[in-house]
Amino acid sequence: MDFLETITSLISEYAVTIALKLLYAVLIFFLGRYLVKGIVKLFDKTKFAKNMNEAAAGFIKSALVFVLNVVLVLTVASVLGVPMTSIIALLGSAGLAVGLALQGGLSNFAGGMILLIFKPFDLGDYIVCGGEEGTVTKISIFYTTLVTVDNRRVVLPNSNVTGSTIVNVTAEGKRRVDIDISVSPASDIDKALKVLTEKVAVDDRIIDHEAPFSAVTGYGSGCLNLTLRVWCDGADYWTLKFDLTKKIPEIFAEEGIIVARPVLDVTTIAK
Repeated sequence: MDFLETITSLISEYAVTIALKLLYAVLIFFLGRYLVKGIVKLFDKTKFAKNMNEAAAGFIKSALVFVLNVVLVLTVASVLGVPMTSIIALLGSAGLAVGLALQGGLSNFAGGMILLIFKPFDLGDYIVCGGEEGTVTKISIFYTTLVTVDNRRVVLPNSNVTGSTIVNVTAEGKRRVDIDISVSPASDIDKALKVLTEKVAVDDRIIDHEAPFSAVTGYGSGCLNLTLRVWCDGADYWTLKFDLTKKIPEIFAEEGIIVARPVLDVTTIAK
């Protein structure tokens, strides 16, 4: 009986100890999660974060959340009685294995650091990259998010972004609108060029100090190719391009300039 009582006492003692450790671990976990959210909110309110580039602030916040959660997990493990030396050894070996398995993830992280440091684009910029294009809405630790003109969300790995040619369409503030149109060789070409610069290129959205340019830029099948170039603010690019494209044939018709149409040359070979 004494032996059974001793065993029962030991089991009860260990059960209470384990239960207390589990209770402490759960309390620390939830308290830690609350503190992590509080620290992130404090970071958002700091002068450092407010004066920082929005993309850089978002990147640093993502990294901060990751580090704080790792510290929280280690703390919970320590409360449960897991030896820190074992945890560190395990993390070291696991880190090596994960590092080899997730080379893409590490390269994405490195790509995010490159984007943060060199800033080839910022939030709100319209970019063309890796066969995709759209407005940059988020730059995180591993991914860059774009929203296309037809409202599709495109998520690009940062390593793909930094490894591709990046075209920042809106970085310079103004854009050049190029419009090509084909006219009949029988038309008065000098008059057509004058009409393009003096009647077509009349719009408040066109930048005044950038003179409109028109020229013969090539030959087609039974036609001459003309090009009109004007400058405008980036925000007006598409609406101005569409309006001028619609306006050109209307004014050419009024001026007696013949807009060329595609010609299909069919040759019959006699047998």
